[in-house]
Amino acid sequence: MEPRVSLRLLAGLLGIVVAQHFPSGFSPEPLLAGGRTFFMADDSWRRDAIAKMWLERRSMVYTPLFKFNYPGNPSTDTLKHRYAWALMMWALVEGNVGPNTTVFEASSGNTAASLAYMCRLVGVPFIAVVPNTLEDTKLGHITQYGAKIKKVDNLLRWTEAGRIAQEANGFFMNQFGNADKAEEFHESGNFPLESVNVFHEFLAQLSADSNQAVKHPHFFVMPVGTGGTLSSVGKYVKKYGVPTQLVFADTQYSLMGDYALMGRFVNESGEHLVIAPGMAGIGTLPTGRAVKGETTSLDRGVLDRVMKIPDMASTAAMAVLQRFGIDGGTSSGVNLVAMLSLAAQETSSNPRNDRLTIATLLADPGHFYAASYLNRTWISEKMSRHGGLTAYDCWTQVIMSALELGGDPLMMGLERCQSAALP
Repeated sequence: MEPRVSLRLLAGLLGIVVAQHFPSGFSPEPLLAGGRTFFMADDSWRRDAIAKMWLERRSMVYTPLFKFNYPGNPSTDTLKHRYAWALMMWALVEGNVGPNTTVFEASSGNTAASLAYMCRLVGVPFIAVVPNTLEDTKLGHITQYGAKIKKVDNLLRWTEAGRIAQEANGFFMNQFGNADKAEEFHESGNFPLESVNVFHEFLAQLSADSNQAVKHPHFFVMPVGTGGTLSSVGKYVKKYGVPTQLVFADTQYSLMGDYALMGRFVNESGEHLVIAPGMAGIGTLPTGRAVKGETTSLDRGVLDRVMKIPDMASTAAMAVLQRFGIDGGTSSGVNLVAMLSLAAQETSSNPRNDRLTIATLLADPGHFYAASYLNRTWISEKMSRHGGLTAYDCWTQVIMSALELGGDPLMMGLERCQSAALP
């Protein structure tokens, strides 16, 4: 049978009830007298905001699964919308965001846009601190939800976001520092307010699929932006003993693979090793150092494998996805090459009777990159050190061949397409 790949205050006792509200900066006497009950501030705004967030959660529905015959290609749903939902829900529950709070976040695009949406949903202002080189397309994506923009040097995004949030008496969401608090890795059972963990959604849908004999993916493949999604999926898998392997698909000149495998670039910067342009939004460390909670939220302990994918192969894979009607961004290109290679390796070295299932996510749409990674002129100019259009066309042919005939696109491409590229 041909293998298939699935791309996818109890009140106090006694005394008189007294509600005391103190002006800002006023410090009351210590609460030494007994016989009184003090109520906290009215919580109706937060309850209303959280109710709006759960309505939004229900509107998301499950991330849909799309299945393709091996070697297959990936497509599910947006990614950062769920991550921003988790961040905002955490901030609301913890009381970090109230009706008069301005929220700040440092981002290179997608997280900021999704947080702008969540802030508009609950009715609070949002300011995105972005690199001064951010493309107009992504700026427009952020501002369409009512956000304001502050441009800074790329290396100063996090320190500036924290500083101006403190000066404005606002709240810095800090997606790296707070990812482990916000991202869920818990099963929700049959409770109607359901877990937002995307792997929970995968399992629920596979369980309901009568054609799916194995009710879990054999592999979950994902590159790293912040690292929050891959880490939350990994924690879910490890906690519940799901026999799914976590595969980190890393970009070619990223530093994250070295960090994941060997713990490198924690005390040293690897910025001088990065070769532009990379794959936008993924595989980057803003300061060249991997500092958990500051520049990454990746939990190395949940990973099973790391795969390095050539940037030109990932770029070509984006164009291949377009041919199949899949509007996938940079991470989708990385994912496609990694999954095709993984599927080829697994089916050739491990003959199996069950259907091989590999899951991934479509993180953002390809049209964000119409003027860059999907533009041949841009590729010729910006990726000449990677072999330019000659290497691009070669990788495109190799990936199409792998899709149509099978085979490992990494092995074929490294043999045929790398002569004009950097080692």
